[in-house]
Amino acid sequence: MFRHLQIVGNEMEFPESQLTLLSENMVDFESLKENGYDVKPYFSAQGWNKYFDMLNGPIYPELLKKFWMKARVFSKYEAKQEELAAIERDPSLKGKT
Repeated sequence: MFRHLQIVGNEMEFPESQLTLLSENMVDFESLKENGYDVKPYFSAQGWNKYFDMLNGPIYPELLKKFWMKARVFSKYEAKQEELAAIERDPSLKGKT
Protein backbone atom coordinates (compact mmCIF):
# COMPACT_ATOMS: atom_id res chain seq x y z
CA MET A 1 0.00 0.00 0.00
CA PHE A 2 2.73 2.48 0.92
CA ARG A 3 5.38 1.21 -1.49
CA HIS A 4 5.19 4.38 -3.60
CA LEU A 5 5.30 6.69 -0.57
CA GLN A 6 8.17 9.14 -0.72
CA ILE A 7 9.62 11.13 2.16
CA VAL A 8 9.91 14.74 1.05
CA GLY A 9 11.66 17.76 2.47
CA ASN A 10 9.98 20.85 3.79
CA GLU A 11 8.21 23.05 1.24
CA MET A 12 8.28 26.09 3.50
CA GLU A 13 11.36 28.28 3.38
CA PHE A 14 11.38 29.21 7.06
CA PRO A 15 11.87 27.27 10.30
CA GLU A 16 9.00 25.30 11.77
CA SER A 17 9.36 27.30 15.00
CA GLN A 18 7.96 30.35 13.18
CA LEU A 19 4.60 28.68 12.57
CA THR A 20 1.85 29.88 14.87
CA LEU A 21 -1.10 27.59 15.41
CA LEU A 22 -4.42 29.33 16.01
CA SER A 23 -6.81 26.81 17.49
CA GLU A 24 -10.50 27.50 17.71
CA ASN A 25 -13.69 25.54 18.18
CA MET A 26 -15.38 24.17 15.09
CA VAL A 27 -18.70 25.19 16.62
CA ASP A 28 -18.43 27.99 19.17
CA PHE A 29 -21.67 27.85 21.14
CA GLU A 30 -20.55 30.61 23.52
CA SER A 31 -19.94 33.04 20.67
CA LEU A 32 -23.29 32.17 19.13
CA LYS A 33 -25.01 32.71 22.49
CA GLU A 34 -23.31 36.11 22.95
CA ASN A 35 -24.66 37.13 19.55
CA GLY A 36 -28.24 36.17 20.38
CA TYR A 37 -28.28 32.62 19.03
CA ASP A 38 -28.40 30.23 21.97
CA VAL A 39 -28.72 27.01 19.97
CA LYS A 40 -26.81 24.66 22.28
CA PRO A 41 -29.96 23.53 24.18
CA TYR A 42 -31.50 22.33 20.90
CA PHE A 43 -28.49 20.14 20.12
CA SER A 44 -28.21 18.94 23.73
CA ALA A 45 -31.86 17.86 23.71
CA GLN A 46 -31.11 15.67 20.69
CA GLY A 47 -28.05 14.07 22.31
CA TRP A 48 -25.39 15.77 20.16
CA ASN A 49 -23.08 16.83 23.02
CA LYS A 50 -20.56 14.00 22.50
CA TYR A 51 -20.35 14.78 18.79
CA PHE A 52 -19.54 18.45 19.41
CA ASP A 53 -17.07 17.48 22.14
CA MET A 54 -15.32 15.34 19.52
CA LEU A 55 -15.33 18.15 16.93
CA ASN A 56 -13.94 20.61 19.44
CA GLY A 57 -11.67 17.95 20.95
CA PRO A 58 -7.91 17.65 21.14
CA ILE A 59 -5.57 18.90 18.46
CA TYR A 60 -1.96 17.93 17.92
CA PRO A 61 0.00 21.16 17.31
CA GLU A 62 3.36 19.56 16.54
CA LEU A 63 1.82 17.14 14.04
CA LEU A 64 -0.07 19.99 12.35
CA LYS A 65 3.12 22.05 12.08
CA LYS A 66 4.98 19.14 10.49
CA PHE A 67 2.09 18.66 8.03
CA TRP A 68 2.03 22.32 6.97
CA MET A 69 5.82 22.46 6.59
CA LYS A 70 5.53 19.75 3.93
CA ALA A 71 2.27 20.94 2.32
CA ARG A 72 2.39 22.05 -1.28
CA VAL A 73 -0.38 23.93 -3.05
CA PHE A 74 -1.12 23.02 -6.65
CA SER A 75 -2.73 25.28 -9.21
CA LYS A 76 -5.65 23.94 -11.26
CA TYR A 77 -3.30 23.75 -14.25
CA GLU A 78 -0.75 21.63 -12.34
CA ALA A 79 -3.50 19.36 -11.02
CA LYS A 80 -4.89 18.87 -14.54
CA GLN A 81 -1.42 18.03 -15.89
CA GLU A 82 -0.95 15.46 -13.12
CA GLU A 83 -4.38 13.98 -13.90
CA LEU A 84 -3.57 13.71 -17.63
CA ALA A 85 -0.24 12.04 -16.88
CA ALA A 86 -1.96 9.49 -14.61
CA ILE A 87 -4.55 8.73 -17.32
CA GLU A 88 -1.77 8.29 -19.86
CA ARG A 89 -0.11 5.74 -17.56
CA ASP A 90 -3.42 3.99 -16.82
CA PRO A 91 -6.31 4.74 -19.24
CA SER A 92 -8.82 3.04 -16.92
CA LEU A 93 -8.57 6.14 -14.71
CA LYS A 94 -10.26 8.35 -17.31
CA GLY A 95 -13.41 9.94 -15.90
CA LYS A 96 -12.48 9.12 -12.30
CA THR A 97 -11.52 11.71 -9.73
